[in-house]
Amino acid sequence: MGGVLKKEKYRKAIDKKCNYRAWFGFLKTMLYPLLKLMLPGRALGLENLPEKGGYILAFNHRSMLDAPAAFSSIPMYWHFIAKEEFYNHAFFRWLLPRLGVVGVNRSNIDLSTIRRVVALLGKGEVLGIFPEGTRNRDADEESMLAVKKGAAMFAVRGKAPVVPVYIYRRPRFFRRTYMYIGKPIDLVSRVSGPLNAEKLGELAEAVSAGMEDAKNHLREIMDGRRYRKELRAEKKRMKARAKAAKKEEKLRRKEEKLRIKQMKRNGGRTAGGNAGENGGE
Repeated sequence: MGGVLKKEKYRKAIDKKCNYRAWFGFLKTMLYPLLKLMLPGRALGLENLPEKGGYILAFNHRSMLDAPAAFSSIPMYWHFIAKEEFYNHAFFRWLLPRLGVVGVNRSNIDLSTIRRVVALLGKGEVLGIFPEGTRNRDADEESMLAVKKGAAMFAVRGKAPVVPVYIYRRPRFFRRTYMYIGKPIDLVSRVSGPLNAEKLGELAEAVSAGMEDAKNHLREIMDGRRYRKELRAEKKRMKARAKAAKKEEKLRRKEEKLRIKQMKRNGGRTAGGNAGENGGE
């Protein structure tokens, strides 16, 4: 499936609009149990995912199974950015639009692709990308290729953070895949002035550094055989955070009810309004 898009008529599939969330829900219901069985995965660092707003998940890339393994480990809905050569295959021309995949020309990212990505991020959607640009076929399981500029450009144009994700070892069928989600990287605040090639290169290096940090952190955990322990600790932290958020929301609603009740007692006027009237007298 390498090379370029063989026929321009295939581009219609790249631009095709589908109700991708409905299709994703349907396919997940039908196929997720099988996916979890064939590619069991776990993700540590879910607490690092932004709670709202669009963002980009940046994965290292060694295998064709990286994308399905990532969905197995991070089962929420998110778009994937994939090379347009996939659309040379009839099955992928049918499937990818229904999953909301964004097809790109890796050698020349056009304006329409940038606009589509920016629009998705603006709506609070999540995008997955392999910023190395291609699979790393190096025999060394821990090596990573140089990060391309695409992820940095999408992040800055879409005003979204990049969240580095490191996949530990090449995914294999019926072998658990481990991955770690690092801290979000704010690239937008690092940009002042025009976004030129030199600046994009610096931002790409920042993404690469974040992915290296995620790799080193996961490597330390795996060497210490602490992955399950870290998962349990994270679940407790996330549960406590959810509980605190629920308590805060309950308190906010209670205060809102008291404020509305006070307004009714004052004949629809707020305390500030009354103070203004008294001051006028």
